[in-house]
Amino acid sequence: MARQRRHSSSRRRRGRFSGLYRIFSILAVAVALVVACVVFFRINEVTVAGNDRYTAQEIIDASGIRTGDNLIALSKSRVAGNIIARLPYVRSVSIERLLPDGVLLTVTEHVASAAISDGKNWWYLAEQGKVLEQAPSPDGVMTITGLTARTPIPSDPVRVDEEEETTLGYVLALMEELSRRGMLQDCTELDCTAATSMTLSYDIYQVKLPRRADYSEYLALLQAALASEEMPKDVPGTFDLTVQDGRAYFQQEEVAVSGAPEPAQPSGTAGPEPSASQPAP
Repeated sequence: MARQRRHSSSRRRRGRFSGLYRIFSILAVAVALVVACVVFFRINEVTVAGNDRYTAQEIIDASGIRTGDNLIALSKSRVAGNIIARLPYVRSVSIERLLPDGVLLTVTEHVASAAISDGKNWWYLAEQGKVLEQAPSPDGVMTITGLTARTPIPSDPVRVDEEEETTLGYVLALMEELSRRGMLQDCTELDCTAATSMTLSYDIYQVKLPRRADYSEYLALLQAALASEEMPKDVPGTFDLTVQDGRAYFQQEEVAVSGAPEPAQPSGTAGPEPSASQPAP
């Protein structure tokens, strides 16, 4: 019996040592892998794709990545944040590790969609309201009047005085929906000076819009009216979308020789055929 107990005790000790050996082996392998990553996976090449506004070197410099940095320890969020903060026209950055020693930076860039004044100078804005840069002139983009930018800083969201913040929210919501529908590039001015509405200059038309947080319904109504066969083609005028009855009211631009214009009629509804001096039905 005593001999059996000694053999059993010896097996238990060997089992304990075997478990410890496995743990130490796993730890040793893990340490070796970490050391290998630190020693061998060093950044030697950075490639940039998707850039147009900035050169590849400008983007690499803004990223903070340096030759010899550890590839595995590279913080993607830090690199993307550096680029977006330092280069205002960069909208987003995708970062890919290319083993054994490369990094691919793919950028998406903003396009100047509007211009706002700070009282002295014009500033380009992206569609989300990000300040891009001071504009030599607002030509080629939609100008926003009735709002004044407060101390614009490139890469920061545009700021206005407290009493104009609600209007700014409407403007950004409208810009977002115009961009989503591919209409923003055809807009030349947004007048926010009226207390209860905003007037958009779109192509050859003036579009009177209510102040709302969502413009999807209104712009869908406008597009449907423009696509209607009853709408006079290439005739400038004003759409009034502030009447809350699901219709777009169109008033042709007054022609000097035609006398006083007739009252506006809802576009796309039944009525007489349009003429040069009569609103489209």
